[in-house]
Amino acid sequence: MKTLYVICEGQTEQRFIDQVLAPHLFNHGFIHVPTILVETGRRKGRSFRSGITSYARLRRTVVNAMKQRKQKDVFFTTMIDLYGLPRRFPGKASHKRNPANPYPFVKGLEREFAKDIDDKRFVPHLQLHEFETLLFVEPQAFAISFENCEAAIAELEGIVAEFPTVEHINDGKATAPSKRIIKVLQEYEDRKVDAGPDIAEFVGLDQIRQNCVHFDEWVKRLERL
Repeated sequence: MKTLYVICEGQTEQRFIDQVLAPHLFNHGFIHVPTILVETGRRKGRSFRSGITSYARLRRTVVNAMKQRKQKDVFFTTMIDLYGLPRRFPGKASHKRNPANPYPFVKGLEREFAKDIDDKRFVPHLQLHEFETLLFVEPQAFAISFENCEAAIAELEGIVAEFPTVEHINDGKATAPSKRIIKVLQEYEDRKVDAGPDIAEFVGLDQIRQNCVHFDEWVKRLERL
């Protein structure tokens, strides 16, 4: 029986793993799918964990987790946003970004990440372009967490219609998926940790996979471990 550790950057992703991804993986031979948050800072002996501020910290979190757990049936993966990756992330300087086709860029960075970690138990995943991408799969689902949000839902549906897929919704400072949601539904900013995973759970993993090719490829790799 297998264990999968998911290294992620925030509580929203943690709850998504616990509520949505882990129950699915339990049907594929995994008995435990714990999460590990990347430490982003330390002050007066206390650690802080929110977002990826440097590749060195991310790498240290992954490597230390793997050194402490050397069993062959223990695997590791990441759920890290492509949006806002540190400048020194492996491959970021050498791979060209094409907003019209984001897949070669994100796959190139994942390959370089895997090379740098250099362990067959490691399956890197960079989320196009951040967790909130998954919520655009079904904007109507926002109604389960927010009242009187019909106008916001209509605007979110309009955004989806502008792109070939939800994974193409881009990574600008004002146009990343989360920024777009907050612009039309300000309450999301304070409630993303609980509302985001709840909405994703309501949408369902199957529908998310059908609409998010890169995300689906990641889940398939995990299923095959």
